[in-house]
Amino acid sequence: MSLVRLTLKNASRAPVRGLLTVVAVAVTFVAFVLLRTLSAGWNERVEQTPNDRVVTRHRMGWGRPLPVHYTEQIRRMPGVIRATGARWAALKLPQDETERFQSAAIDPRDFVEMHYELSAPPEQKQAFVANKRGLLVAVEMAERHGWKVGQQLHFRSREYPGEWDFEISAIVESTRAGFGHDAVWLHWDYLNETLPPEQRDRIDIVAAQLANPAEGARLAKDIDIHFDSEPEQTLSQEDKAFNTAIVGTFSAMLSAMNVVSLLVLGVVVLILGNTIALSTNERIREFGTLRAMGFLPRHLASFVLGEAAVLGLAGGGLGLLLAYPLVQGPLSRYLQEEMAVSPLLVATGDAVGALLLGGILALVAAGLPALRAARLQVTEALAYLS
Repeated sequence: MSLVRLTLKNASRAPVRGLLTVVAVAVTFVAFVLLRTLSAGWNERVEQTPNDRVVTRHRMGWGRPLPVHYTEQIRRMPGVIRATGARWAALKLPQDETERFQSAAIDPRDFVEMHYELSAPPEQKQAFVANKRGLLVAVEMAERHGWKVGQQLHFRSREYPGEWDFEISAIVESTRAGFGHDAVWLHWDYLNETLPPEQRDRIDIVAAQLANPAEGARLAKDIDIHFDSEPEQTLSQEDKAFNTAIVGTFSAMLSAMNVVSLLVLGVVVLILGNTIALSTNERIREFGTLRAMGFLPRHLASFVLGEAAVLGLAGGGLGLLLAYPLVQGPLSRYLQEEMAVSPLLVATGDAVGALLLGGILALVAAGLPALRAARLQVTEALAYLS
């Protein structure tokens, strides 16, 4: 019988304990992949933010809207190619008011031309611009609900009175992390004309696209100076700096995630180490017999290390099989709805790394038991617990 077959046979010697170890390792690796995916997703959000845009909001915070004419004034400033105002619509589906998604009323032409990261056929985008009741829908929502282009939809709002009927003009796929996922966009004019008079002609944010990305900081300062004498003053930032600031508020949490992910690996070592130590302790007399039959110390160490590697790789493999559907499925949807996190995508590097770590950590955990097995004396081992 070959060493490989002996190793596999040893790994399955105690099937219940082996299975529980594999499952425990798999669960910890799911936690590891989730933490790494969350941390990487927030950082990727900053990396993929375009550097040719400036965003403007009320200086007193997000709860304060701005007059809609600010959009036109920013649009006319030197260095600005185009600008779009946006107002959070807080739409909800009458048939499922618990579902959370992003919704904004925007200036359709400028929004579509500015946001090149929203991919859709040109004719669909033009149909959205031309149709006052048109709706731009993220592909994630369309797939979840089975929506198609041309379908009629009915919405209410969590903040404004009234009901709205729309026609899906375009289904877009966002190529940018943290933007445009699980979202819908509608015409600002359509929303505005249906609101009570006291709520009309307001926006929450203005996004401006620049001719020269290097002028972002200067333009942001010019915008704020321009409105400094107005009753409603502004706070402008480069879009990349704006997203960096958002992620910065989570910096402590992201650092904690990275630390916890390392602690998770420590738990894997402890789980595997305990299992291999128990298995080695139970087989001391067997190891003595093998040594008496001519097996060398390195063979015994190979048995122990091989058994650990099998369990570690099995646990890592099962963890990956669980991680992809769990992290990218229900966990991703929950975090999108509760924390407005963009859809989670498990990075290939993290997946392969987790599998390799399963084997490597198993070898680390089995180091001491393997050394003990290699150092056993025949007489000592045969007399053990006799």
